[in-house]
Amino acid sequence: MTAELPASLRRDGKPLRQLYPGWHVIGRHWAPAGLDVLILRHRQTEQDVCWWLSPDDNLLACHALALDAHWGGRVMEAITPGLQQLSTTLLGKVTPLPEEAHFPHDALAPLARLPHAACLQLIGLWFRTVCTELRLLPPSVLLEQDDTPPEGEETEDNSPPFSPKLIKALLETRPAGPHTLTCSPFSGRIVRAELTMPTEKGVACRFSDERNGQTFYLFWPTLTEKSETQATPAPLFYHPQEQLLIGDGALTPLVPIFLLAWFINHPHCIEELKHARPFRLEDYGVGRASALWEEITTVSSASSCEEHEEAGQSRTSFPFSSKLWVQSSILEAGRKAGLPDREQLTPQNHEKKPGAGHENHDKP
Repeated sequence: MTAELPASLRRDGKPLRQLYPGWHVIGRHWAPAGLDVLILRHRQTEQDVCWWLSPDDNLLACHALALDAHWGGRVMEAITPGLQQLSTTLLGKVTPLPEEAHFPHDALAPLARLPHAACLQLIGLWFRTVCTELRLLPPSVLLEQDDTPPEGEETEDNSPPFSPKLIKALLETRPAGPHTLTCSPFSGRIVRAELTMPTEKGVACRFSDERNGQTFYLFWPTLTEKSETQATPAPLFYHPQEQLLIGDGALTPLVPIFLLAWFINHPHCIEELKHARPFRLEDYGVGRASALWEEITTVSSASSCEEHEEAGQSRTSFPFSSKLWVQSSILEAGRKAGLPDREQLTPQNHEKKPGAGHENHDKP
């Protein structure tokens, strides 16, 4: 569906009646602060462009970040209350989660009604203005550091609150449906995804380490046509509490914007978060050895498949082959059961001493 350019559209006081070849108007939408946004699309590339118009149809900017101080300030006044509440109560909080009735529906309605491209631009305008201390780090910088500082030296205040070893394990995570598992960079525990958040540019998962009170996200960019045959790349890491992004590529600084846009359009995720189940060993067969043996030696029936899916055992999330699962979950379960740590299990000296006798039970 296409539309015509507004007859009264002007740029710098002059009428604007023609577009470059290949471009056409998709539609016009109301925007916050009394603005309108005109959506243009290229027929071949399908790229969308937003023209921000004043109430009298004057073209103000071709991107929200290019709005002047006057109009940019008015937009910020209109969208800040809703986005600020969304960011502080949902994006980076573990508990308590807000009630769905307290979700800022009315404050976020002007953003939710906009086309996706326009919504992302306004969220980007707000995020760039508010989050001035956001840090972007490539993974190589962290992986080259030592796990412990030299003796007598203290860690810097702006250093990440986790070790490179845990970051390396974290970046080995690959998406596995709604029950993706990863290694917490704060405690080393196995944590389970609370939300799976598909976006146009990739898929994100939300994790919470309740032991440390930390929430973080992993984002896997969508593979392009040229890279469809390649393996899934390492995820981008976002830690809202520390305003920290770890990753390579042009999409890294946009991850928080993608997440906020997803929350705006999925307010019912609050209930899903409240019913999210933490990672539990018994969900993956621990303590049911006999049942596992039967499942391995016999053909799985439809009823057993349903039973596993209810317990969170999907084919893509079963973690027994994961080195992280072996190193973290089993050792942690052993410690809870009172078993000695791996370091305490040192080989004993069982060499036969001279003159030592041995009982012979073969003869009467």
